Amino acid sequence: MPKFPRRHLLVLIAMCGLIASGVGLVTNVAGLFFTPVSEELGILRGEVSLTLTICNICVALGGMVAPKFMGMKSPRPLILGATVALAASTAGLSFCHGIVAMYALCVVRGFAAGIVGMVFATTVVSNWFVAAIGLVTSIVFGFSGIAGAVFSPIVSGIIQSSGWRMGYLVLAVLHVVLSLPALLFVPSFRPEESGLAAYGAEEGTRTAAVEPTAKTAAAPLSMVLFAIVLGFSVIGSGTTSLPQHFSGMAENFGLGAAVGATMLSASMVANTVGKIVLGALVDRFGGRKSILLYCCLVIVAILMLLFVRGPLAMVVAAVFYGLCYSIGTVGITMMTRDVFGVENYTRVYPTMSFGGNVANAAFSSIIGFMYDFSGGYTLTLWVMLAMASVTAVLVVVGYGKAGKAA
Repeated sequence: MPKFPRRHLLVLIAMCGLIASGVGLVTNVAGLFFTPVSEELGILRGEVSLTLTICNICVALGGMVAPKFMGMKSPRPLILGATVALAASTAGLSFCHGIVAMYALCVVRGFAAGIVGMVFATTVVSNWFVAAIGLVTSIVFGFSGIAGAVFSPIVSGIIQSSGWRMGYLVLAVLHVVLSLPALLFVPSFRPEESGLAAYGAEEGTRTAAVEPTAKTAAAPLSMVLFAIVLGFSVIGSGTTSLPQHFSGMAENFGLGAAVGATMLSASMVANTVGKIVLGALVDRFGGRKSILLYCCLVIVAILMLLFVRGPLAMVVAAVFYGLCYSIGTVGITMMTRDVFGVENYTRVYPTMSFGGNVANAAFSSIIGFMYDFSGGYTLTLWVMLAMASVTAVLVVVGYGKAGKAA
């Protein structure tokens, strides 16, 4: 583990907090609310899961808009405004008595989370770190899973003891707490603006990879490769919607809410650890073999969920399935860089990220509606199995074509 200077370490901690808030709390604990909200309001579970769909679409839109604000002298007004909007809209959900009002609040909640989410955090990280960028990025991504693993059982317990309305109020407070390091410790978008240098960069120099606005000579894009990687991003990100239904799945299989909460926590642990491990595997064995291995483990997990339904087996399957989060974040990042090269990365990645976010948003509600109309999760698991298999094929084909093109 590199020894980072104090200021750079604080920036890293701040970005971890933003990802934990804007991704972990917005997406990775959302499934805990689907069943209690649908039961109290007397509506379909799919209607409730549509809140996450709306939220994630707005996260994607917020991420596309975020770069426009990065010319500001200080990021603090942006972070403060987004945090206030995020916390206020989350608290507002606790006072809703109809699903339409919840949809409206999720528009605000998602957009605010997107403004200071993945695009914001990875841009700041790219500016402040040159050396160890893969490790730092994996750590930051990993905190979305840490937030889910740590806060899922806590929020689940609060919902069971005090109701889902109190659960949303607790989330609102957590949004503020997790955003405080960014407000306190990130003085500028770029270290040079604070009289510092990026970690690993020579004093007074910048590289095109660090400077988002730098003009670099980019090779022409292959539309076939673009479609393959976009398909990988969309389908791979779509599979990450399933763990939010683990709670309802466990109850549907007759295993109880406690098993479902444990499954969700287990998948969040795999979310976190899996990203760091994937980064190390990529460094050692390359992106193609490493990402393909993760795709195969996700396929094994789905087969276990389909055919082995004991409590322990379900938790083990949840651990393996949690690796899908690594595919949908680190995997997409690595495949985009490997296939298109560094010179094209900044041109391609925003589209891949947007496509992935929209797919995650869509499948969050599609899974809910599949449950409503089929009465269970078996159909959903077969669909997820097909999707995971396609991602494995796209990895092989994408890297193969990129190798031939090279």
